[in-house]
Amino acid sequence: MEVTMIPGKGPTFPEPLREERDLERLRDPAAVASELGYVFQAITLTRQQLAGRVPLIGFAGAPALQLFESHAGHLGPQLFNMFALPYIRDVAKRVKAGLQEAGLAPVPMIIFAKDGHFAL
Repeated sequence: MEVTMIPGKGPTFPEPLREERDLERLRDPAAVASELGYVFQAITLTRQQLAGRVPLIGFAGAPALQLFESHAGHLGPQLFNMFALPYIRDVAKRVKAGLQEAGLAPVPMIIFAKDGHFAL
């Protein structure tokens, strides 16, 4: 399905599925390998480079980079600032520097700090 980005709204389906007959407009699942082969190649290459040192988790439709801090809500503001935020900043700084060093364009990066509303 086509997805467009609308400023101020975000990802949108110009022709959403509303009725059962709309399912007929979907592409044949067998075409996934030919249409998304580059994704499988990127995942394979990334997994090979990681060599089992860390898990690879991906999300369709996510920003080019999303960093998770799953324990933010348990830490609270003071401990989050002391034990999580410095490392989050370090990751962001290193990613930006690594991309720049490699001559690559910057990528969007968001932080998902679970239950960390205080850290906005």
